[in-house]
Amino acid sequence: MRIRTWLAARIPLDFLRRFVREQLDDPQPRHVSWLHTLGFAALLLLFLQIATGVLLLFYYKPGALTAYNSVKFIMEKVTLGWFFRQLHVWGAHFIVILVFMHLLRVFFYGAYKKPRELTWMVGIGLLLTIMAFTLTGYLLPWDEVAFWGTVVATDTTKEVPVLGDFILKFVRGGETVSDITLSRFFAMHVSLLPMALFGLIALHLFLIRYHHISPLTRTDAPEPAHRNAERPYFPEHFKKEVLIAYGVLLLMLAFAIFTKPHLGKAANPMVTPTGIKPEWYFLPVYQSLKYVPGWLGVIGNGVFVFFLLALPLLDRNPERHPARRKFATWVGIVLVLGGVVLGVLGHLSDTTRTIFGKKVHFDIRGIPRILKEEAKPQ
Repeated sequence: MRIRTWLAARIPLDFLRRFVREQLDDPQPRHVSWLHTLGFAALLLLFLQIATGVLLLFYYKPGALTAYNSVKFIMEKVTLGWFFRQLHVWGAHFIVILVFMHLLRVFFYGAYKKPRELTWMVGIGLLLTIMAFTLTGYLLPWDEVAFWGTVVATDTTKEVPVLGDFILKFVRGGETVSDITLSRFFAMHVSLLPMALFGLIALHLFLIRYHHISPLTRTDAPEPAHRNAERPYFPEHFKKEVLIAYGVLLLMLAFAIFTKPHLGKAANPMVTPTGIKPEWYFLPVYQSLKYVPGWLGVIGNGVFVFFLLALPLLDRNPERHPARRKFATWVGIVLVLGGVVLGVLGHLSDTTRTIFGKKVHFDIRGIPRILKEEAKPQ
């Protein structure tokens, strides 16, 4: 009792208790379903990603001469080092998937519309921050795939009109990917990007709690009284969020345990390996640059990002329900399918595969061509 009295004089315990109770009793709109659990699952994995990243920092040594060997030491010598690195690697993939799915749910439900425009914009900022995390973290092992993948990724910046060369040198710290590039990526990965991430998450959660879950009513009609909704957040929806989040976590643990830990050969700036491509989530952008002049592709992707940010200001249709905004719904479906097609073409491009017993070569644009079989010697 004395401890509680001492704390009560210094911390607003009653306010915190009321705040927690209000959040748990927060009524949910009738359309809230399993699709509304993706953000919670992504948040859980983000905190796990930070925890595993801190553990890896105990042994990782940034630098062109030390990075590769330190990662190898983590995987081969440190107790469970391979497991925590696998968790960190797979965590990046799972977070990108969850955030993309969450973004699509918000788009198709029209949840970015008035008065939640800023919530959407902050969410896009979170997506870009997470993609920056994956890009900067990709180089840190300093193996040949990471090195040359970063060369390919950063090369696109020189296509930016006027400022291209400046941006390229600023990102790399010089003309080429080098020890300075690794130092810059490491600094961004462990300091600048985490600060941006924490700030954006805090603002995003505040805006979500302030405006509550978006209904499916028109924006030019009064929203249903918040307190007239049917079910409280706890325990019904909370149980769904926990079930999905820990289901995703168990799946990620299975991938971490049962997939073979990978670390390629040490980076050699003098030898370019074949078949170097970015990770799957960058493949649509990577592939799109092959069909148009470089500068046009970079500008086009930049315009698309700006379009996503400005979407709540551009979409003036008051409808939120996907069935009553068919044009926007079909545009979203086409864009998703287009991204999937570009990703698949990027994965297949510049490879030769055996399909139905025939050798098929996919050129740099992903266009297939059946190879003629060489005549067998008599």
